[in-house]
Amino acid sequence: MTDATAFAHHFRPAAPERPDDWLPVWRIFVNKEAQNPLNGWPTLAFETHHKARRVFNLNYHFISDPAAIQQVLLDKMGRYQKPALVNKMLSVALGEGLLTTNGEDWREQRRMMAPVFTPGMVTEFTPTFARIAEQTADRWATGDSDVIDVAAESLRTTFDIINATLFSSAAGFTVQEASGHMAAVMQAMTQYRLGPIFGMPWLDQNPVQWRGAAGRRFIIGKLADFIARRQADPNPPQDFMTRVIDAFSQTHPPKEAAKLALDNAVTFLGAGHETTANALTWALYLLSRDRQAQAWAGEEARAAWDAGGTPEEILARLPYLKMVWDETLRLYPPALRIDREAMADDELCGHAIRKGDQISIWPWIVHRHRRLWDDPDIFNPENFDPEAKAVHHRFQYIPFGAGPRVCIGAAFAQAEGLLVLSHWLARFRFRPVAGHAVEPTGDIAIRPKGGLPLIVERV
Repeated sequence: MTDATAFAHHFRPAAPERPDDWLPVWRIFVNKEAQNPLNGWPTLAFETHHKARRVFNLNYHFISDPAAIQQVLLDKMGRYQKPALVNKMLSVALGEGLLTTNGEDWREQRRMMAPVFTPGMVTEFTPTFARIAEQTADRWATGDSDVIDVAAESLRTTFDIINATLFSSAAGFTVQEASGHMAAVMQAMTQYRLGPIFGMPWLDQNPVQWRGAAGRRFIIGKLADFIARRQADPNPPQDFMTRVIDAFSQTHPPKEAAKLALDNAVTFLGAGHETTANALTWALYLLSRDRQAQAWAGEEARAAWDAGGTPEEILARLPYLKMVWDETLRLYPPALRIDREAMADDELCGHAIRKGDQISIWPWIVHRHRRLWDDPDIFNPENFDPEAKAVHHRFQYIPFGAGPRVCIGAAFAQAEGLLVLSHWLARFRFRPVAGHAVEPTGDIAIRPKGGLPLIVERV
């Protein structure tokens, strides 16, 4: 890589068109806005830090000011909890795990699982990340076609990693089964539903919800059987799930420990592989369109892997690729939104907040906000060089959330993504397929609609 890291060829990656002003609330539930929550955000959302809207019987405040985000997620987090309505919707699919609990229940689970997800624990599994990345690359190198759907391949790779590190590849389902059923669960979970709002669950009886229920039964059945076998094993493999089960077993009887482990295993499976797969996909998309950035990242990756050493030593040799990775998560953040409910009156962005009001933070908007970033819609890894990062507000970049409820698997995902991406870039070049239009879409995570075919060539 040259020492001239500020270059002018960066491009504007795919994003929905923006209307000039806020759309009527009813548009959220019909037409293209109901099908893709990235649609419909106006230019004003990326220029102002607060917007209040009434949605049915709830007051929503959409905020994007980093100081206000810090107030909600850290400084006054006791006044802002996960909304009861959101938890009610999520818990139907995910149970009562870290993602869906509040208060002392959440604090206890977080305290029990924190030792399982320390950077030191993650280090034990980085050789598995590298091994599975190499298996994928070997499959590409011997394949019949140079056009590969890197979205599907990234999903397969990250599933194999989750399956190996969490379950020692013994959970009892294939990547197709897990991805298909989890996709049905996620679609049902994120479908706009009126039943929980009005207390009439019969309003939500439809094929999407039926498929989601069937998917949940399959996943829960497989994971419950796995946990029962693991609890009965006197000498189980020391993977992540064994450690999670052991952590809960310290303070809970076996049945309760199994339930807590099960609820969190569903979250790990659903969020753990798809979010990293999407990040890998978007990174390859961005680099395939920016040949100079890809050349620098590929050169750095080849040098890092050629020098050998442990996965941690390889990761330490990837400063430019880390900038690319961070920029990818800025443009296409893993979490679509962060919601909180005000437990007491307060003030945010100069606006009164009343008890019961809903606070909605969208990393998609914060990360592309014109008051926070220069040319925010342009792919520019230099947004994360040391000089630029030094002037960032700590809450203007929140790909994994922030504060005490930051994603517990963030260190895992970062190490996994960088090791996999660097191995692929060390061995291949990626070019766009002519005529293929890329359209970001999402429910909980942001993915390219219809996958992402790229031309993959050996270096």
